[in-house]
Amino acid sequence: MGNYFNVNLEFNHPHIHDVITGYAGRKEKGYICVVDANVLTMAQKDKEYLEVLNTSTINTCDGGSIAALAGFIHKKSFRALNGPELFSHYIEKLQYKQLLLGSSEKVSGEIKNVLAEKGFDNQHLQVMSLPFLPVEQFDYPAIANEINLIQPDIIWVSLGAPKQEIFMSKILPFLNQGFMFGIGAAFNFYIGKIELPRFKIGAFRFIWLSRLIAEPKKLFSRLIGYILLLPELYLTERRKVRKFE
Repeated sequence: MGNYFNVNLEFNHPHIHDVITGYAGRKEKGYICVVDANVLTMAQKDKEYLEVLNTSTINTCDGGSIAALAGFIHKKSFRALNGPELFSHYIEKLQYKQLLLGSSEKVSGEIKNVLAEKGFDNQHLQVMSLPFLPVEQFDYPAIANEINLIQPDIIWVSLGAPKQEIFMSKILPFLNQGFMFGIGAAFNFYIGKIELPRFKIGAFRFIWLSRLIAEPKKLFSRLIGYILLLPELYLTERRKVRKFE
């Protein structure tokens, strides 16, 4: 992984898939963070959260604008690999025992329905709810014990950022196995609650626009925060590049 805007990011998509399938296939534990504009913005302001991101197994860039800006500054061609893509790709891989962690019964049921409609059975998929608590108050050893009984190869953690990334880092020491994804809104894209855009311009998929339409109050302030941060991100990264030129 390279470090872009202070966050470790991997833009080599085949390598990302190799890491995921390697960990899941060997039944090893680890976690991947899906870094979108909101995650990137929060990481600039919170050093502890930044450390959580940068001590992950691997991170993917979930934002065409982030990939484009990094590529422009570093004079490389980068493309985002977003959360909905990863979820739809791996949730249908029946060879991996998988766990949906933190989603509601309704959403989990709808995911199973979509799988059934596509001709997949759900024997590889387990569901586990979590209490509604601040991330510092979870009983991580107890939760890990329940997960260890299931023995999942892949764990989908849907608690929203920054909670899901912090959760993964805190529970990791107590797990025996399971490659965790901090996946955010990917569940809702998969079941059609939020529609994926049918258009794109180059590497720009405009997933943020679909989320903004679906959740305007939640997304608007996040989007403004990211836009206001862009000049600082550009200048800081450009200065870093110039040091090595």
